Amino acid sequence: MLEFIPLAIASALGLLMLSKGSDWLTDSITPLARHLGTSRSAIGLILVSMLVSLPEILVAIIAVVLGHPVIGLGVIFGSIMVNIGLMTGLNAFIKPLHIDRQIIIRDGVFSVVFAVVVMAIAYDGTISRFEGLALFLLFVPYIITVWEEERLKSPESREKEFATTMVELDMIGMQFGKMRAGIISFMLGALLLLGGSQIFTDSLIRIAQTSGLSDLLIGLTLGAIGPSIPNIVAAYKAGQKGMDNVVVGETLGSNIFTLLVTLGVLSFIEPITLSPEWINFEIPMMVLMSFALLLFMVTKRRLSRFEGGVLFFGYILILIVQILKYAR
Repeated sequence: MLEFIPLAIASALGLLMLSKGSDWLTDSITPLARHLGTSRSAIGLILVSMLVSLPEILVAIIAVVLGHPVIGLGVIFGSIMVNIGLMTGLNAFIKPLHIDRQIIIRDGVFSVVFAVVVMAIAYDGTISRFEGLALFLLFVPYIITVWEEERLKSPESREKEFATTMVELDMIGMQFGKMRAGIISFMLGALLLLGGSQIFTDSLIRIAQTSGLSDLLIGLTLGAIGPSIPNIVAAYKAGQKGMDNVVVGETLGSNIFTLLVTLGVLSFIEPITLSPEWINFEIPMMVLMSFALLLFMVTKRRLSRFEGGVLFFGYILILIVQILKYAR
């Protein structure tokens, strides 16, 4: 038991560095968002989704580089279910969420479509470099589609959504130790992100080796939940302020980015081999949760407490099944 104390401390330090690094990078990019002056959806897709997913993509890539690709995969698919179950489901369970039609039709539908695409290409048990490149390139037309949609909005609508974007960017990460935006905050943020992801990933590997738990379980649990904690807290704050679209938009944008960019980059670095368990359980559960979220949003353009509870407790149930399946 004592050998886990330094591992727990190292994990906590890595998570703190990841969160603070993401926070300082956000502070550095916020002036760029103000300069662009576009609406929440476009900026949210390019900046917020990227910043929310940065810790996960770095942890996943470093895990692959260190020879533990299963941990990286666990982080990717686990973080998507964490976003749906804890970021959106838990928020709706606490307070019902109302969602704009545009987010449902575009981001909600695309999140399900891309999840099904991943399930289809993974059905043969591998994701090749070519398929990884194809996933990554799918992100380009999606960005263009979002950007073009923003041009059709009225100036008043764009200004209102832009103000929401600024609040959303400000809520990412931990709120202590704020720095003035500039090259120093950018460089320090990047260094903390890289250093924190290295420390946290190394801790995950050592925990798996010391505890005897499988790499997959460590990735799906600690690897997926840990880096998401600051974003879950930020989403909770947004929900309490009545910024329901921020909660759902952050979940959907992050999931799309993770499926296309993170998984695409990971499989391009090294072709991914998937065990039957992935194909028969983890990936179908990811698709099922994505579909359930879309279905709940489409019915009444809102997520009720009951529907939020279904997503939240559904994730808890999946987590329990994973623990029972993969704990050695």
